[in-house]
Amino acid sequence: MRSKTADRSSSLGSSSNCSSSSSSSEDSASTSVVTRRQPTRRVHSKSRLGCFSCKRRRVKCDERRPCCAPCSRLGLQCEYPPRNAEVHSTTTLDIPRPVLSSVALEDLRFHHQFLTVAYPSLPLRGDAIWSQCAAMTHEFDFLAHAALGLGASHLSQNGTGNYTAQALQHRVTAIRLINQQLSAPANKSLDQADALFAALICIVAQSCLIPHGMTEYLVMTRGATLVASSIMPDMGRSIFRTFSSEGHIEALSRMISDQTRDLSMIEGFHQSVLKLEPLCKQNHEKRYFQSLIRTIVSAPTSSFGAWREFVDLFLMPSLMSNEEFQSFIDPSSHVCQLLIIHMFLLDYVLGRSFISLVDEPKCSGRKDMVIFWTRNIINALPTGYQEYTPWLESFCETLSAQDARYLLSP
Repeated sequence: MRSKTADRSSSLGSSSNCSSSSSSSEDSASTSVVTRRQPTRRVHSKSRLGCFSCKRRRVKCDERRPCCAPCSRLGLQCEYPPRNAEVHSTTTLDIPRPVLSSVALEDLRFHHQFLTVAYPSLPLRGDAIWSQCAAMTHEFDFLAHAALGLGASHLSQNGTGNYTAQALQHRVTAIRLINQQLSAPANKSLDQADALFAALICIVAQSCLIPHGMTEYLVMTRGATLVASSIMPDMGRSIFRTFSSEGHIEALSRMISDQTRDLSMIEGFHQSVLKLEPLCKQNHEKRYFQSLIRTIVSAPTSSFGAWREFVDLFLMPSLMSNEEFQSFIDPSSHVCQLLIIHMFLLDYVLGRSFISLVDEPKCSGRKDMVIFWTRNIINALPTGYQEYTPWLESFCETLSAQDARYLLSP
């Protein structure tokens, strides 16, 4: 037995320093066995196309997509380099990957502004509806940009910073994405239609916070009205179902709260509009003038009647023919500019008579912008039109010192 052990020691560990004693032979044999059992390191080719997680942990990636085996086993997020960075690609599947968002940290502030105070005033008392819309922004990029743009403009007008550039960037992006949606096939899901309508209302509301945005406000309002009729034929299933004609009238009846009327202010507006009658030559100018008169004449006696007349007045440009509308918004048409700015100011004349302070807007940015538009129009009028401006100038001074109540048009 001893001779066999010695022979095994000689054959397995011939390079060891062995003594002639049996114990030395046994130690040498034991050492030789342990040395033999050490596993040799397997040589493998280095993965150049592995996922980022495996590269960080310096482990072999099997490059399986969409999730490799190591990441799947450990529950890690598995991400691969872009395909244009790969040296070679043979059998891997072309899995579509989400586009990385370009949202900046300051956009979080714009989103917060939208959620808390900047969301549109329509539908009336529609806080819950706009909360639902805010929850949809992660699904629809056009709605996200429209909401962020509105939040940025609102913050610029009512805060301490200037985010005009960011607001414009989001607005331009939103309009481009909306146009892409509208040029796509007409069949929209209910969520898509709601998101598009919400984005359009946000664009309209933002127009009222942009210097020199009066014309764009009318253009966007007309566009939103026309688009809504085509993409939302069934308002009954929409989150905006209370914004149907019937729903809006019902909301008006709940909101109207007869306040102390300033009859001298109402009469001043009436007389200012009457002066414009001889200037109205075109049919659309005459119709608009008559709608202004019907609205203000109803104000002293019927809050509900005056508000309904104002809704018709507000929608009238959207119902004009293309030729009439282009003539109506032409900045060189001084009578139309005077008619339009009277409409914006009428919103505030009636607001103080019909709206409770409970429903007063939290910020005055829209009111300040309407005053800015009014003064710009006055300054742009030729000398021969200055006789039509005294009440406008006087009311701007009054409005500057008053609260921001209006009839809650966008």
